Amino acid sequence: MNTTVRLTERSGSTSSQRSKGFVPVVVYGAGSDSQSFSADAKTLNEILGKNPRAILKVEFPGSGFKNAVIQEVQRQPLSRTLLHVDLHQIDMKAELDTKVAFHFSGDPVGVKNGGVQQVELYELDIRTLPDKLTATFDIDISGLDVGDQLLVSDLPKHEGWEILTPEDTLIVRIAPPVALEEPADSDAAEPAAEAVEEGKTEE
Repeated sequence: MNTTVRLTERSGSTSSQRSKGFVPVVVYGAGSDSQSFSADAKTLNEILGKNPRAILKVEFPGSGFKNAVIQEVQRQPLSRTLLHVDLHQIDMKAELDTKVAFHFSGDPVGVKNGGVQQVELYELDIRTLPDKLTATFDIDISGLDVGDQLLVSDLPKHEGWEILTPEDTLIVRIAPPVALEEPADSDAAEPAAEAVEEGKTEE
C-alpha cells in the first residue's frame, strides 16, 4: 500500500481546490505550529480505505519528508465526499496515544445456536510506539456461546501496547435468541366472547 502523501501549498478557494481533486489538510504536532496544505483526495481515500492508522510518509513543500498519522477526518454526510483531514506529525521514538480497530474472525458457536452477535466496541484506545501499530486488532470470537461476552480484560496481551480503554468495557456479546411474541390466549378470549353473546341475548 502506498503511504506517501505529497502536500502542496493551498491556492484559491477551498471549493476550487476540491473541484481539482484536492482536499484541505492541517498538520500539527511534534512541537511545531499547525500548518495548512492541500493533498490529493484520491491518495487519502485509498489510505483510509485500506489502513486509516497507517504511518504516513508526508512530503512537505520544500522541506522533505516527515512521519505522520491521520488524526481526524471530515466527510460530507450524504455523499461521503472527503472534506478535510488532520495529520498528526509524530516522533518515531516517542509513544503516541491512538486507536486500533477490532477485526472479529470466526463464526461464534452461539450464533449458530440461534444467538445474536452484538458489538458494543469497535476500537481500542492504546499507547504505543509508532512502529508497533497495526492496521487492526484481530480477535477470534468463534468460541463465544449464547450468553458469553468479551471484555477488554479478556483480550490477549499485545507486545508493546498499553491498553487505555477501561478493562471492564464490553466489546462483544452473544445475546439469547429474540423471543417471538406469544399469540393471544384463545381460552382467555372465549369467556369474553361468551359474555358479549349473553349480553345480546338479554337485550
